[in-house]
Amino acid sequence: MNENEIQLKVQALVDGELTGREAEELLSRLESDAGLKALHTRLTVVRGLMADAELPRTLPESGDFHWSQISKAIEREERQAKHMARPASGANWLLRWVLPLAGIACLVLVLSLQQTTMPDLDILLGSDHELELSIATPRTTP
Repeated sequence: MNENEIQLKVQALVDGELTGREAEELLSRLESDAGLKALHTRLTVVRGLMADAELPRTLPESGDFHWSQISKAIEREERQAKHMARPASGANWLLRWVLPLAGIACLVLVLSLQQTTMPDLDILLGSDHELELSIATPRTTP
């Protein structure tokens, strides 16, 4: 093992992450190596200082309170989803089918009432195909 891996093993030993056999082997190596022994001592002191300096934090409410809030929110969302998925009422049926059909009927009525013959605009075409405006005069029958 190189030096870096050994230092990581010492850190794991201080953190309590090594198994029994690995810890025993590393402790026996620490007895013979003064540098590793000093590293182990420094890491143990730093870990103790950090553990003593940490302030205990308490939640203002218990964990059950938070879970109950979450479950209430889920139930509320489920109720809203059921409310939105509810079948359409009679008024919705009217809006969905009758109003579009009434619009189509109005369109058909407007199109059927359009004038089918060309309107008389009192425009006469002469032999030279120029447009001439004819003055409406009473026609006499000969």
